[in-house]
Amino acid sequence: MASDYGPTDCPDCGGSGTLPSRAVLADWRMSDIGRSLAEERPVENAHVQWLLGELRSARTALNEVIALAHDIRDDEQVALRIRMVASTAIGLYQVVAVDELRSPARPAANNPR
Repeated sequence: MASDYGPTDCPDCGGSGTLPSRAVLADWRMSDIGRSLAEERPVENAHVQWLLGELRSARTALNEVIALAHDIRDDEQVALRIRMVASTAIGLYQVVAVDELRSPARPAANNPR
């Protein structure tokens, strides 16, 4: 790219001629939004709409991961771990400490697993 100071690398591709992956572009855009908020500058509506779209697609993907992990028919801990990580990411279930489950107000025998 030409500039007042001579040729410079393209800020989007770094001079390689190809754009980075979608993950890198998303990270850059999220960083830009975060900087705008930190500096108390307004965030453009288009950026908010993009972020909402990313959030929706991520939640949809995590719900599919949970469903697939439920379909695994073996007793391995991997499926359970996958379900827990994805559920935690989207806030599907409330996380409760083990001590709270065994409090005197709720006897252990009556607690669902």
